[in-house]
Amino acid sequence: MEYVIGIDGGGTKTQVTLCTLNKDIIGGAISGPSNIFSIGVEVTRQSIVQAINESVIEKGYKLEDCKAICIGVASGSWKSVQDAITNIIIYDIGYNGKLIITNDAETALMAGTGGKEGILLIAGTGSICYGINDKGKNCRVGGWGHVFDDEGSAYYISTKILSAVLKAFDGRGAQTKLTQLVLDYYKFDNERDIVAQIYKPHVKKQHVAALAKLIEQAYNENDAIAINIIDDVVDKLFISVDTAIKKLLFSEKVIDVIINGSVIVKNKAIKLNFSNKLKEKYPLINIKPLEKDAAYGATLIAINALKNLNNV
Repeated sequence: MEYVIGIDGGGTKTQVTLCTLNKDIIGGAISGPSNIFSIGVEVTRQSIVQAINESVIEKGYKLEDCKAICIGVASGSWKSVQDAITNIIIYDIGYNGKLIITNDAETALMAGTGGKEGILLIAGTGSICYGINDKGKNCRVGGWGHVFDDEGSAYYISTKILSAVLKAFDGRGAQTKLTQLVLDYYKFDNERDIVAQIYKPHVKKQHVAALAKLIEQAYNENDAIAINIIDDVVDKLFISVDTAIKKLLFSEKVIDVIINGSVIVKNKAIKLNFSNKLKEKYPLINIKPLEKDAAYGATLIAINALKNLNNV
């Protein structure tokens, strides 16, 4: 049976979906992270190989029956990332067929719109805004990595939390309920231990980003610092989408803005305040959660690539 493989390579997990050429899902698997920039090539290799083995080889599917593979990963449009992923697919997986490597925002947008024009906002461990209009023009806003960008992401929130806690400890900032929440999270007795923990060699971006979930509790308890952080996050996410809307000439159009990621989907205050702010300026916009995962979106891109290839 002929099929395609879609892969969503993220900072916390790698998801593989298998589909027939008629877009029916026939299998899948989930493994560890595969963001090369945050966890390196070796871990990425292990995650992709594991997911392919579990979803294809162990299920009895033949790799030679796979007509195309599409992989969406962070910075997937960069040549260095494409080269590293290509080497994994060819030399570790043993696949030499049609291969498409793109950024994970494109695959998620495809999953959300089915190929129609629209905008995707991802605010999870990292953040990015990506859109495409009916003329084929695409637009990327943000998503340049956690070191100096990814505004509105879980990592961004966590750095704001940690900064506020340590400023309060120094006396440079107001006291905040976030201090006790962070201490309880790590089971520490004082703030100095937090710094030692964060700078341990094994602590990665996703470990820091996990602190972001604490912001909602402090916000619900009317903590002024938490309120300011959430207001800032809403502003940053709004600016990203607002920029994409203007670039793609969507201001007067009825289009979908697809939202995905723990920050924008699970944090009730951020989701509500962001939605209200965006709808106030653009009342024609429809804001929808991503219902089908990015790995499925990758299979749609793979299928479309095959159709285009056959039409040449």
